[in-house]
Formats: sequence, structure tokens, C-alpha cells
Amino acid sequence: MKKPVTSMSQAIHLNDLFEPDVMTGFEFSRVYRQKAHYEPEERLMFAVLADAIDCFQRYCDADSKRYRALSNQAEAWILSNDERSPFSFANICETLNIDPVYLRLGLLRWRADRLTKNAAKKRSKVRLISGRVKSHEIRA
Repeated sequence: MKKPVTSMSQAIHLNDLFEPDVMTGFEFSRVYRQKAHYEPEERLMFAVLADAIDCFQRYCDADSKRYRALSNQAEAWILSNDERSPFSFANICETLNIDPVYLRLGLLRWRADRLTKNAAKKRSKVRLISGRVKSHEIRA
């Protein structure tokens, strides 16, 4: 059988343990808010960031000069350290609570893996036909 709390100081101490934290709701909503709750400027920033990442990834190994230029422009923007412009990569990431260094490193690692896989794929297109090597679309 539990012994009831007899002293007033023990009862007050127990109440302090279970007092709600006033900031918890605010912190939760700030960190885990849905995309619909973004301000219009934040939605625009998110669209700019998403487009740059899409161009960087989609066209990083394109054959067309036009598409390669899009990828190169996106890469230059991602790697820039300009913090004066409100729409710089670093400022957009900070506004959207994204670590810009982590995102940069992830994108560069992704590209390196992609280019390595594509190079291996192109090398594997060599096949042996009737005792001699025949090459299909090997690029240096």
C-alpha cells in the first residue's frame, strides 16, 4: 500500500515535475509544420531550391550543351557562398531550416556516385564477338 504524501514541500515538488512546458507546442509546430503553413516567400524559396536540385541532378550527365549548362548553373549557385542575396543558396537553406553544408556535400556525393556508375556502365558495353572485341558506344 502506498504511503500518502504528507509534507507540503513534497507535494509541490511533484507538481513541478508534471507542469506543462509552454514552449513545447511552439517548438513542435515550428520544426514539424506542414508545407501548407509556409509563408509565400518560403514557398517561393522552396521552389527555387527544388528547381536547382532538379536541374543539377537531371542534367549532370546530359549530352546536350543546353542541358549541361543548366546543370552547371545550378551547381555554381549551390556552391556559391554569396550571402548578400535573399535568394542565395545559403540564405534559402537557412530560411527553410536546412543545413546548407550538409545538403551541398550530399549533392556532390550523389553526383560523384552517379558519374562513377555511368562510367562503369559505359565500360561494360564492350563484348566479345567471334573471337574479337567489338565496342558499342564507348566514350573516353
